[in-house]
Amino acid sequence: MGTLPYPLLSDWDKQTMKNYQVFNEKGGTAVRSVFVVNKEGVITYTNTSFKADQKEDYEAVFNELEKLT
Repeated sequence: MGTLPYPLLSDWDKQTMKNYQVFNEKGGTAVRSVFVVNKEGVITYTNTSFKADQKEDYEAVFNELEKLT
């Protein structure tokens, strides 16, 4: 598969979901969300209602990522 040019997060104990306030108590999973974090560790974009079938949601994320370059 190769390597990714960015880190991934695994959240086995569900603490990160809870810290980011996207934990769905009913299902025990995270609400589909996107967080963009800059090199300084600051969250510059949040979408906690991300819709995978909505082009606009992807465009908003890509626009935010462009600001980081």
